[in-house]
Amino acid sequence: MECTGERYLPDYDGDWTLEHMHRYLIAREYVHNKDVLDIASGEGYGSYMLSSVANSVIGIDISEEAILFASQKYKSDNLKFIKGEVCNIPLEDCSIDVVVSFETIEHINNHQRMLEEIKRVLRKDGVLIISSPDKKEYTDIPGSHNPYHVHELYKKEFEDLISSEFKFYSFSGQRVLFGSVIGCKESSIFLSWKKNDYDICERGLSHAEYCIAIASDYKKYTLPSGIL
Repeated sequence: MECTGERYLPDYDGDWTLEHMHRYLIAREYVHNKDVLDIASGEGYGSYMLSSVANSVIGIDISEEAILFASQKYKSDNLKFIKGEVCNIPLEDCSIDVVVSFETIEHINNHQRMLEEIKRVLRKDGVLIISSPDKKEYTDIPGSHNPYHVHELYKKEFEDLISSEFKFYSFSGQRVLFGSVIGCKESSIFLSWKKNDYDICERGLSHAEYCIAIASDYKKYTLPSGIL
């Protein structure tokens, strides 16, 4: 597949390797013996990682090229790739235990519809693990522009969106330092200080470029903090 910058490809190493692999390693801890949906599965590496411990994994992507590529590269009895859209997921109601969606939500306008579809396919005790770039840290501060992003969210907007749809939720932040760091906002053992103002202390990872949520209507989960 051609590397356009729109989706992560494992053959092209860089900071995004740490970012993407770390998210899937965290998600893999929650999918043991579960039926999993990987939204915007792209090249297929993440779905394949999850399939090593899951009961079943379905990767969906809007790109037919990506689906064909992933289907040929990653083969497992419990893994399949199908073409589909996040606002019209081609799966039955209440058929999935865990939905994973990394770097997807910023590529569409109708965020509410996306979450409605995710909730439709989730079972009653299902879990969503989802990430989104924080517009302030990702775009505003560096003054950058990603032409593939349709509607980026600020951290507060992302948190409000998730909390409006799910009864239980927790949030983490991710950024690359000397490695990829994911820090849970609700972890009392993970604190951040600002270099020039030690009186300002934040719970979780400060200046996180990416927001990650884990949400459910069944019970509360928190993602572990860690470094890759």
